[in-house]
Amino acid sequence: MERRDSRTSRAVAACGLFLLWPWAAQGATETPVDPLEPAKEAIRIKEYPRAAAELERAAARGDVEAQYLLGAFALNGLLGERDLLKARSWLEKAAAGGHARASYSLAALFATADPPDEQAARQWLEKSQALGLNAATQTKARNALPLEFRPGIDLVDARARRDALWLAAERGDTGTIQLLVGAVNVNERDEFGRGALARAALAGRQEAVEQLIRLGAATDVTDARGISVLMLGAAGGNPRTVDALLNSGAKASVADRTGNTALMFAARAGSTESISHLLERGADIGARNAQGWSALDFARAAGKSDAEALLRTRGASGILRNTIAPGTLTTVTRPQKAQDLYATWPDVLVAAARPDATLLKTLLARGADANAKSSTGVPALVVAALAGSVPSLTALLDAGADPDSVDVHGDSAVTLAARAGRADIVSLMLTRHASPDKHAASSDPPIVAVAKGGAAQVAALLIAAHAHLDERDAAGRTALMIASQSTDPALAKELLDSGASVDMMDPTGRSAIWFAARAGRLDATQLLAQRHVEVDRPDRFRVTPLGAAAAAGNDAVVKFLLTQGAQVDARNTRGDTALLLAASGGHTAVASTLLGAHADKDAQNQFGDTALIIASRNGDAETVRVLLTAGASTKLRNQDRVAAADVAQARDFSQVVGLLAH
Repeated sequence: MERRDSRTSRAVAACGLFLLWPWAAQGATETPVDPLEPAKEAIRIKEYPRAAAELERAAARGDVEAQYLLGAFALNGLLGERDLLKARSWLEKAAAGGHARASYSLAALFATADPPDEQAARQWLEKSQALGLNAATQTKARNALPLEFRPGIDLVDARARRDALWLAAERGDTGTIQLLVGAVNVNERDEFGRGALARAALAGRQEAVEQLIRLGAATDVTDARGISVLMLGAAGGNPRTVDALLNSGAKASVADRTGNTALMFAARAGSTESISHLLERGADIGARNAQGWSALDFARAAGKSDAEALLRTRGASGILRNTIAPGTLTTVTRPQKAQDLYATWPDVLVAAARPDATLLKTLLARGADANAKSSTGVPALVVAALAGSVPSLTALLDAGADPDSVDVHGDSAVTLAARAGRADIVSLMLTRHASPDKHAASSDPPIVAVAKGGAAQVAALLIAAHAHLDERDAAGRTALMIASQSTDPALAKELLDSGASVDMMDPTGRSAIWFAARAGRLDATQLLAQRHVEVDRPDRFRVTPLGAAAAAGNDAVVKFLLTQGAQVDARNTRGDTALLLAASGGHTAVASTLLGAHADKDAQNQFGDTALIIASRNGDAETVRVLLTAGASTKLRNQDRVAAADVAQARDFSQVVGLLAH
């Protein structure tokens, strides 16, 4: 689930503050003598250092309330940075002394950790209930953990469920989406015409977008202004979201009621990857809206120079610019009164931006510096690359321009051209001995950039120039990891044939075959398996490629991995097998395949849940039927002493209850 850090921080802080409230508002009300009153008085007037000193003296004497309050201080960062380790230490001391709220706070702390420790959370919740805390009893009755929101239980109003689905889509909360979608029409829209998919697309939540599409969300709907989901995805700036929508049939050239297209939204957002995806899918680069603006105008008005440069290289034109008259020029003429967009540029840079190199050659012959830069540090060679002018690049290189000169960000002409998919420019630069690897520390290496953009021809040029194939992006992913998730396995094959490392892992421990399996790319998975990769190598959460494929519902990949000897009952850190992951995702076909491969039908995870209990909790009658046919036990209970029939009855899944009764 996304945004765990912020969710955890809010949850822990809310927990700590709530626990201080019962007495903090008493003010001057007369109360019995309390040994902690000096500390509490200091808290009321927000003198936290004095309060902490009083509490520490009392805590050293074994006062469990003082220990508990010091834990609350650490949870809320009242003495500086939030310190969860110190909070846990104080709360454990208080809980050991029989403090019920400290036990409940520990349950909340473990439940909202990253990753959550549900077993520890349940143990502390049990202790809190045993100590008589009413909040613990109420939480147990909901079959939940402290601060855990259970949409299926807590939301009974249809409108509240709908609003919760929309909020989950906007936040990318795929778990809540899965719980709610059965009770809410996934295509329901508000009065403005936007539903769950529109919200997820605008927020750039790729996984939520893909999940909603799988659950039946329509990609061809528009809102009251004619704005499509694809336009919102382009406005959100996440190219992966745009790609997911395009792969699901969203049309690239549809315009809203004022003539704006998805390409214009992407240009305004400055997403060069989204622009490339849209152009590859047929977006009209010459389209103009009711004001006569093109995508190029939107990029320029928003100050998105990279997007503007890319659109220019693809032939875009706009109205928000000073034009240069065609013909043979020998000098750069600047306007006397009108604002000159190129006022800070040397003449050689202005000439380098032109498709015709005649003026540039004249200036260079007169002694202009081929390595001249703008006042912001952009060299002439980079200007020519951004403009897509091969003649200008050739003229500059012939005049001694440094082929590895970089812009203010550290990107070279090769990197910028590779990112734009310009094979002609990349080829020219490499023949002039430019580095195939030079790039800004903050940007993707060229080989990674072309893998993301799917520019196979550019990739071939970089590979032939001996680019470092195992370079990584900011997330630690290599070109092979990215190419392995593509619908076209050609680049993955070329990378493998050229020596890309097959067993490299990203910081989460995921290798190329893991990504291919999760993405459902059978061809890439087969290619990698032929290179003798370890098919059972798990990530740091102990999820194997088989588990990733099962969780994503990729039946063909699951079948193939089983033929390669993948361990059918391998467990992740929570004790889930591939069968449990398939059941959790509602993937009946995958569950059937795994059962056919003799998966343990009654395997229990660390919470005691079986695949049958999980499917019953989700109301998934088809998966329940498959599991029962395979002989799954209806009598097994989880740690809460709940069996499959119990959860089905609690959630009023009558069809599942009926299946379990026979």
